[in-house]
Amino acid sequence: MDGFICVDKPTGPTSFSVTNTVRKVFKTKKAGHAGTLDPMASGLLLVALGKCTRLLQYLSLEPKVYEFSISFGRSTDTLDAEGEVIASSDVYPSRQELVDISKKFLGEQQQLPPVYSAIKIGGKPAYKFARQGVEVELNPRLINIFSLELSGYVDNGLQADFVVSCSSGTYVRSLARDIVKMAGAEGFVSRLRRNQTGLFNLSQSIDYQNLENASKYIIPPHEAFNDSQKIILNDDQEKEVLIGKDIKLDVEISENFLIAFNKNSELTAVLRKTDGRNYHPERVFCVLLF
Repeated sequence: MDGFICVDKPTGPTSFSVTNTVRKVFKTKKAGHAGTLDPMASGLLLVALGKCTRLLQYLSLEPKVYEFSISFGRSTDTLDAEGEVIASSDVYPSRQELVDISKKFLGEQQQLPPVYSAIKIGGKPAYKFARQGVEVELNPRLINIFSLELSGYVDNGLQADFVVSCSSGTYVRSLARDIVKMAGAEGFVSRLRRNQTGLFNLSQSIDYQNLENASKYIIPPHEAFNDSQKIILNDDQEKEVLIGKDIKLDVEISENFLIAFNKNSELTAVLRKTDGRNYHPERVFCVLLF
């Protein structure tokens, strides 16, 4: 079974456990996910099966779209509902304040990741140091907030809901932390749901509790890439690629790589641009039978 499947992950299980369940359902040795969701988060988890696990690094995973809620009045060490309360405040920002603050986060910026994250420090996830009470220093990373909108507001200011479209590498918990700080308040992420990642969205997903019908939701590899990222090879090009030879493409393509398919839409290879219009088969998926 080679392809991709969008799973609507519930709160509770880890991304790894969901992926492992999908692997067992399809009786495949290989399965991997694109972009971890915290256990407290729900929504779209993209899982690759079989040969398509080797395509994960080539997928366009932007934009990522999330819905999230901030509960005001208390802050936690993990920046979400699972952490311990470390501060409290009676400051509750108004709807207009949050609308105005949201506009200030648009565009490219440096974001400091949360200490409770899977970022490796000396080969060890940062959250393990944090749980041991060891202070760690993480470096800010460049992110891009494409849009950020206030989608709901409780009149007493206890909670506000947002929808954000952002680049890969963005931590919503950090974004919420910075919104809260700019408002001069205390708060944490009380709800987080991913609606979209790249070309994939929740409308394509299957509920985690209904995986017995998952085969109907398989997305074949040729539907997982933009037109600018893929190419259909003719018979001669296919033969050359399958024996590891470079090919020259008589079209102007800006991408540094292309996902190549044969005339039957079967996954053939990943082609890496070398120079000019020459492409080298970086990964080959089919076997040519003479």
